[in-house]
Amino acid sequence: MSKVIWRANKVISIETRRKDENRKENVYVLAQMINNAQLLVFNLFSTDNRWENIDLNEAPILFCTYVTRQFIGYSNVYIQDIEPLKNYEPPKYQIDTFNPVVRKVRLWEGTKDEKEILILGEGGGRLIEGDINGPVIMPFIPFTDNETIDKYELTDVRIYSEFNERLYLCYKFGRNVDPMKDLVFNRPIPLEYKEYIDIISS
Repeated sequence: MSKVIWRANKVISIETRRKDENRKENVYVLAQMINNAQLLVFNLFSTDNRWENIDLNEAPILFCTYVTRQFIGYSNVYIQDIEPLKNYEPPKYQIDTFNPVVRKVRLWEGTKDEKEILILGEGGGRLIEGDINGPVIMPFIPFTDNETIDKYELTDVRIYSEFNERLYLCYKFGRNVDPMKDLVFNRPIPLEYKEYIDIISS
């Protein structure tokens, strides 16, 4: 597979989890490169990496977020000959997590899967405009404000293989999910996130 160079409006498919002895199928997701290393992810998945009769103007969008070049370099990425979504405007607001302190989080307490991990951030976040130096729109997002939490992405730049697993979980749950955001806002963590937790705690 040839190296994929970042270029705005290039449409790609990304392998989420790779097939192994426990998984009988690969899962791919369709995405579009945006300026400044932002990736627009569509709610379009495939188990054979075939994409026919795709009109991205009609395609449902999962989210738009920043990814590292490391993510593109290590992931299995395939260029697709699909007309990109034109004139897309990335979201104006993002969620910035509070102080980069390390805190312990205990998951699945009292079960055989109980695990303690370390994550950055004291819990919670604020809504900002633009990048992390942008104006603050909401100084503190209440933990009960699910509408705001679910609507906006974290300012985190996503990496391989954390982001690949998140993409797979979006496929598994049939909607936009972000385990890191759920951790930040102290939401219940389902056992389906176990592989994600293993990745970020390894």
